[in-house]
Amino acid sequence: MFGLMRAKKCGTSDAEKHFRRLNYCGTCKTMGSLYGQKSRLLLNHDTVFLAEILTALSGENVNDWGKSYQTFNCLNVPSGEMPLSLQFAATTNVILTEFKLADHVADEGKRRYKFAQRAFSAEFQKAEDLLDSWKFPLAEVKGILQSQTVRESEISGNSANEILENLAAPTSDATAIFFAEGVKLIGKNDSVNLARELGSAFGVLVYLLDAFEDYAKDFSVNQFNAIRAAFNLKESVMSAEAKRKTVSLLRELENRIVEKIHALPIAENQKTLFAARLADNLQRKLKTNLPVVRAKTVCAPKSKRTFAQRWQVASEKAKTMARGFSWQMPLVFLFVFAFALVAPAQEVKAAKSARECFDLRFNLMFLGTMFGSVAAFPRTLLMNNPEELLTKKGRRKKMAQAAAGDGSGDSGGWCDACCCCGDGCDCCCECNGCCDGCDCCSCD
Repeated sequence: MFGLMRAKKCGTSDAEKHFRRLNYCGTCKTMGSLYGQKSRLLLNHDTVFLAEILTALSGENVNDWGKSYQTFNCLNVPSGEMPLSLQFAATTNVILTEFKLADHVADEGKRRYKFAQRAFSAEFQKAEDLLDSWKFPLAEVKGILQSQTVRESEISGNSANEILENLAAPTSDATAIFFAEGVKLIGKNDSVNLARELGSAFGVLVYLLDAFEDYAKDFSVNQFNAIRAAFNLKESVMSAEAKRKTVSLLRELENRIVEKIHALPIAENQKTLFAARLADNLQRKLKTNLPVVRAKTVCAPKSKRTFAQRWQVASEKAKTMARGFSWQMPLVFLFVFAFALVAPAQEVKAAKSARECFDLRFNLMFLGTMFGSVAAFPRTLLMNNPEELLTKKGRRKKMAQAAAGDGSGDSGGWCDACCCCGDGCDCCCECNGCCDGCDCCSCD
């Protein structure tokens, strides 16, 4: 599972953003607590989706989670009791990485995959031990996944769709078990069968989408590809018919998953949010604009704040947070003011105290943004028109001119519907695929 449920902040309420952040950061921090800090490098968005599902089903109030989950400090990992939903999602993330690496070693045998296996061997063993303590059918899952090689060598099915579903069965069955066992672990036995069906459909979608995206790469290195095998393709470019039929199947799977999501006993706004997230990410990955019956979230473009406006906002934020301090007030004011002036707006906006602003010093998103800003500053000074290029619209214009090969300023089809979910956060809402390949859709 590799990013199909990547979240967008556009069009979501503060409560929804908070819920997502605590599950995302919570899964990451729980991995750090259970399996060491380096295991956090393995985090992916789809196991965070599993954490969100389990948290929503359990009815837990994320605001009751421990202090380490609430803080913006990425280095502050939890100790003691941790939510079962996060423990299971973190362990699932680690064990799925073990399976994926084993698959890469079997298929390619490259040194980097063998090195990763050795580097994380202790973490993998610890994850297996924890799953065993939960009575998780790990041996069954391993057997299911090991059957993949046999299925690939003995293609069976009367049609392309049957072949594809047969090849996707191991991933489907394994994912179904993870979803079902997670729901069972949190004590929601009434939803186990529904979770199993959701996981099964999700597993098929992940497997086929991976084959769809990797078709050209697999062809170039002569690796097995499910779509190539199902349609008996001989060319490096997928045929129009195979693409059309595969996209149709993926859309059917999307509808099946959305149906299962809406059947879950969770809040309606969460159902809508998960369904919309799946539709947005799938459309971007497929690079199609097929009509989909779903609720659309349209965010109006936000104008870039001037330095004077940012100064004013930072000053107001600092005044609010410095209240209640005595002799430390001037120091707190200056500290919060500096962070509010330069830090990612969405992170500072979410901070509710001076302490949380202080914790931003150890937030990976903040550090990455600051490093990127400093690294880009010399290059910006060398540009012909630095003021114009400081805005996203200016950058898009320059990229379009380069693509057109002239300085006419014609947009060249580049999307002007990108919006900023708070200054410092690049995000694209309704770009209809025209932003694929640029960096304006990389926000989480």
